[in-house]
Amino acid sequence: MRGRRLTWLAGGIGLIVCGVFGMSTGALSGIPGASTVIVLLSDLSWAAAILLLAIGLVREDSVVARKPLGMAAAAVVALWPAIDTLVNLAAGSQLGPDAAFWPIWSYLSWVVPLMFGLIAATQVARAGVVPTPWNWAPLWALGIRTVTSLIPALVAVASPNTFMTMGDVLPLLGTLGYVPITFGLGVLAVALSTRTRSATVPVFDSCTAK
Repeated sequence: MRGRRLTWLAGGIGLIVCGVFGMSTGALSGIPGASTVIVLLSDLSWAAAILLLAIGLVREDSVVARKPLGMAAAAVVALWPAIDTLVNLAAGSQLGPDAAFWPIWSYLSWVVPLMFGLIAATQVARAGVVPTPWNWAPLWALGIRTVTSLIPALVAVASPNTFMTMGDVLPLLGTLGYVPITFGLGVLAVALSTRTRSATVPVFDSCTAK
């Protein structure tokens, strides 16, 4: 149980740190290279936190009970932001903004984390390691994140003029979806790490039966 507390505490802190880095990118946008460094630090914090929570210091610590499907999905969820950032940096220096690569990559960048995030969150809910109802929290956070990312896309398709006038609202939607995934799950993991397992009561004691 002590190992579980340590695993969830460290993983939760990692998610909170990821959120802090992610929220600070806008403030450093005027400093050359600073935004890229902060984004990479955010990606690394995210990857470390998700992998730690998925693997655990021991098997009993793993939020997916180290099941192969959950582990694989969690690995993709953990590493995808860093992959996305590195691909954008590499391709951005080689390809123009009108290259055919960008629509394809933009689609993959939305579908892949959603698909594997859904699998990983479902595995957390089914593993029975995280106490109820908090085992559903990753699905709740993923749902909020998905809705807030879908709204701008739907508005852009339905009414491009309205989309153009939403310049001040879109960043707020992005923040609204980002907070539950990072700060929300991070605070929850830290809170759960402080809980202690209820003392077990023996149902039958062979000594007292004599």
